[in-house]
Amino acid sequence: MATAQAIDLRLGAEEVLRHNDTGTYSVPSRATYPHQWNWDSALAALGWEALDPGRAWTELETLAGARDGHGMIPHIAFHTRVPDRIGPRLRGLVTLVARPYARYLPGPPWWGRRLSADGRRISGITQPPVAATCTRLLFEAHPDERRAAALLQPFHDWHRWLLEARDPHGFGEPVLIHPWESGRDNSIEWDDPLFRVTPEVTVVHRRDTDSVDAAERPTDEHYRRYLTLVRQGTACGWDQPRLAAEGGFRVLDAGFSAMLARGAADLAWLADRLGQPRVAEESRAISERVNAALRARAGSDGLIRSADTVDSTTLPPTSAGSALALLTPDLGVRELQAARDLVSVGALASAFGVRSLDRDHPQRSDRNYWRGPVWANVTWLCAHALEGHGEPILAAELRRRMFDAVARGGMREYVLPDTGRGLGARDFSWTAALYLREVHA
Repeated sequence: MATAQAIDLRLGAEEVLRHNDTGTYSVPSRATYPHQWNWDSALAALGWEALDPGRAWTELETLAGARDGHGMIPHIAFHTRVPDRIGPRLRGLVTLVARPYARYLPGPPWWGRRLSADGRRISGITQPPVAATCTRLLFEAHPDERRAAALLQPFHDWHRWLLEARDPHGFGEPVLIHPWESGRDNSIEWDDPLFRVTPEVTVVHRRDTDSVDAAERPTDEHYRRYLTLVRQGTACGWDQPRLAAEGGFRVLDAGFSAMLARGAADLAWLADRLGQPRVAEESRAISERVNAALRARAGSDGLIRSADTVDSTTLPPTSAGSALALLTPDLGVRELQAARDLVSVGALASAFGVRSLDRDHPQRSDRNYWRGPVWANVTWLCAHALEGHGEPILAAELRRRMFDAVARGGMREYVLPDTGRGLGARDFSWTAALYLREVHA
């Protein structure tokens, strides 16, 4: 990469992250995702680490502040709302300020009267638990014992909640009750479980296709079912154990579970250094439990895939979930080799990073969200995992491919796997953040 281009990209990445900054957290993209998203925010902290370590700690603290009364950290904490008791003149002003943030569907009313620990409206589902891993990385580079210690319990409570409220049948992994919880919303492996859900929502007034080409987003048929699951969750008061045991959509996701196993291990590491032996011991136990469950589910080819707990079947597509299984701390030799090959030379490999779906899958659509494109966060997380497994050369190669994707596609949400052309939302925070982390490393 030419020096001038490298400088331009770095400055562009800084501009994106600062533009998406609300002061205490980063929105993924102002035009498409104008609130705080869980794993987006955690990964954004890694970019702030390079620019302003104090702001990076604030990002993670604000994410922890979004937790509900049971310890769950939701997938969305909404930016603002007009207070119930406010004068008419001020109400008009607040409404005017809030209007740019009202474009996301489903907004706060869909989720019921759910409030976070810091008083924000929140969703009723969660997202991949990468926050503890990001906290460890931040602490290693910029240790702040006071701020790190304040994050231990919220993240530990979240991990524990995932194996209590979300594992009613004792799988050793959390059951996901909505495709959005995986972070890979319309991934092919969710189609069969999702399309068993009879849609109760007939008209979808979407806003995401105002800023992104509809060909690059999930279909209305997907959205009707997404919103139906939200409606059903709200109707039962978000009874999480009941939804995990009886809900219409119930899956085990290898990627989500691996991030939990890795996050719990990282939290144990952090708790040891902060003199918190109870949290360290409990976190190690969580990590070991999930690790064992994942290894037990490895297929004959060594890959760990998702599973449908409604009918107890393995979901056959090879997707980014199997790649993210690399984050499992204690993979066996066979499982590690299979996942290593998958992302480097196999079905998910590309010149611009890790594909979201097997290149030979008959339903692959390289422009459509999680059904083919390459995402910077998946590539980066796989590189981070491989480094932890003693594969620094391959980790560096995946980071180089991520750099090439940014050089070709810019700070976009995802890119075409064969050309690197940018797709999806523009000015995307985690793409900018992960690029900044690596150029400043």
